[in-house]
Amino acid sequence: MNAERSDSPRHPIRVVARRTGLNPAVLRAWEKRYGVVAPSRTDGGQRLYSDDDVLRLSLLHRAVEEGRAISQVASLTTEELKGLVREDEAERGGSAGPEPIDGPSATRVLERAQRAVERMEPGELEKILTRGAMAFPVSTIIDDIVVPIIGMVGKAWESGRVGPAHEHLATVEIRRFLEWMLATVNMADGAPVLVSGTPAGERHELGAILCAVSGAAEGWESIYLGPDLPAEEIVLAALRLEAEVVTLSCVDPRIENTFPAEIRKIRERLPADVQLVIGGPSVGRNPQILRMDGVEALGDFQELRAKLREIGG
Repeated sequence: MNAERSDSPRHPIRVVARRTGLNPAVLRAWEKRYGVVAPSRTDGGQRLYSDDDVLRLSLLHRAVEEGRAISQVASLTTEELKGLVREDEAERGGSAGPEPIDGPSATRVLERAQRAVERMEPGELEKILTRGAMAFPVSTIIDDIVVPIIGMVGKAWESGRVGPAHEHLATVEIRRFLEWMLATVNMADGAPVLVSGTPAGERHELGAILCAVSGAAEGWESIYLGPDLPAEEIVLAALRLEAEVVTLSCVDPRIENTFPAEIRKIRERLPADVQLVIGGPSVGRNPQILRMDGVEALGDFQELRAKLREIGG
């Protein structure tokens, strides 16, 4: 029997992600933006990678982990990448490679991100978040890195440990990172549609973008509408996009007395079979919302992902 050729497409993306240490979202982004490999596809559209592809992606991951940008190394041949990795190993005295990122390392990523915020180093924060995205599943990025960073920044600003400039810089960088995540994880046309935003008066948008990223990671086509939207615009978008789920984030305590009316208007104008899911600190503090028919209030993104799996299943 002939041995399997190294250029034969046979590995699905989950296997490649496990073997290379790269998040599937990063794999798709590198293919789309830099053409680092060109996997085959099954009749159903599933990517299939060869042994050569796996080797190349592993080498690229090693090169990027050393501090290089993917744009700097994407065009190198596999042999050139092997030479680069060997040089890096020799520089480290022949060590086996970068420290593997396992569960406890999520805490170290979070600590590094906190220091970058406190030092007002947005470029370093971007680098830390992007490297985390290469190593962790989306759920870990959201639950163990991004959400704690957002909470830390908010508490530090309230206590006076950081100023408004720190908070604004961190928010801008986190939003940029999440928008990148959404673009790379999002499903193609044909997946069930989720739209996300914030109701009128609510300008804090990170929670809504996180809802969209969570949906994309669960196999939905997620569309982020933006913040501070009137009920009519949210309903119009949901109808035109044929959304099966609408998610809304409510954070600002200053609109706690007004946003229940907006939520009620949205629920009344949406078709009964469109799920309306809301979350955020303001929701838990508002009994009206918790008692509202046809509106599901969820406590965190873990609950949202479970709900989306239930609906999509």
